[in-house]
Amino acid sequence: MQHNPSFWGGEQALLPPPKPFTLIQHNCLGSWDVFLSRFGSFTQLAQPPSIVALQDPPVYRGQLPSFNLFKVFSPPTTGGCKPRVAFYVYSSFLSTISLLPRFFGRGDVMALDLFTPNGFFNPSTTGFTIINSYSTKGRANNTLSVPPEIMFPSSPLPTLTLGDFNIHHPTADPLTTFKEDEIATSAPYFDRATDLGFSLLNTPGVFTRFSMSLVGRPGVLDLAFACPLLSPYFSEWSDPLPSSGSDHIPILLRFEAPLFRAPPPTPNWVLSDWPALDTSLKATVISAPPPLPTTSSLDLWLSTNLGKVTSLFALHTPMKRLTFRSKPWWSELPSVLRKAYNSALRSSKRDRFDASLLASARAARSSYFKAIKKAKRAHWSSFLASATPQTVWTAKRFAVGRPPPRLPNLAGASTPPELNKALLDHFFPWRASRGHRHHPAPVQRMPPAGTGRE
Repeated sequence: MQHNPSFWGGEQALLPPPKPFTLIQHNCLGSWDVFLSRFGSFTQLAQPPSIVALQDPPVYRGQLPSFNLFKVFSPPTTGGCKPRVAFYVYSSFLSTISLLPRFFGRGDVMALDLFTPNGFFNPSTTGFTIINSYSTKGRANNTLSVPPEIMFPSSPLPTLTLGDFNIHHPTADPLTTFKEDEIATSAPYFDRATDLGFSLLNTPGVFTRFSMSLVGRPGVLDLAFACPLLSPYFSEWSDPLPSSGSDHIPILLRFEAPLFRAPPPTPNWVLSDWPALDTSLKATVISAPPPLPTTSSLDLWLSTNLGKVTSLFALHTPMKRLTFRSKPWWSELPSVLRKAYNSALRSSKRDRFDASLLASARAARSSYFKAIKKAKRAHWSSFLASATPQTVWTAKRFAVGRPPPRLPNLAGASTPPELNKALLDHFFPWRASRGHRHHPAPVQRMPPAGTGRE
């Protein structure tokens, strides 16, 4: 198990919010050139990926290549089988988590269990699992080397399953016609994923493999699935990196907390000028549809008339955008009371000797903070009333607060090494004043002890 010393100690309440988690998925075809080209292309990203999941990585004498700032994890080479999958974890990300690699007695599949007390996407998501597989054709007909029970486990942790599945299915590629044996091979995997609630993260119809020969057809072989506990945090599936010489494209997966995403602007219908909008809508003339419509002419007619209507709504409706500081319990009443309180406070500061202005400011302040407490109490009651078995523990954590730290809190010492040094310096002060104590040096050239009395 990879252990991070800062995992267990320190005050966690002051830590920054979780950063987006990014992962690169790629098939290297066992080529060193593809491997080096892929890791060299990370300079084109805003920041390196947290984890790189490789299928068919290059192996030389049972060893995988290393790359600066990345730590490699792969199945052990037992029984003469080389690793067919590997994880490369970015060192900066590794310093903030603890992880446990899990193997299944085979080289074509492995898993990483990631843990952090601060939460990956929110404080309650302290761990999740990533399963990386490289499935090849099995011995029997319509079977593959990695069974669906391994790829899609029933786990209490959020689980991400990805890899080169080597299967064809209409769900991932809806515009392609497949043979019966291809459907028979892929159906157990998609059925198992559907039964457990896994969601396909791929953009349907976007090919992930392009054959290097003129005979083979492109296909969607590199798949990624997220279980119901992880799906709400899925943000992006894309291929922003250039080709590395492999016939598989590199895929970037991004996960982040919905509260930390920049929410899109939405219309503020409460502030819409409905009388003016009603007059404008009645005066809008919708043109007649084309008499002999074609696909392009019908699309142009619909887009033109829809643009007339939406432009009117945009003209008479202001936009609102939620920020990270937005409160779900906030309403119009606290806004009005805050304006009244600020106005009364400014008036009382201009004339500090007017008792009536001071009393008015105190009354406005009391009304404002009482309205905030009432809104918070009502929102909390509504949250408890709508709690589900999945959110009841979140409500308990909000009510009780964070558990006390497991280690004593000493001034200037938050991690186990710092606590160790502080305790040693307190109970053994000579270590701090005299430094390390050495044993006395042996005396040289001493005569041998005599055998009799002198």
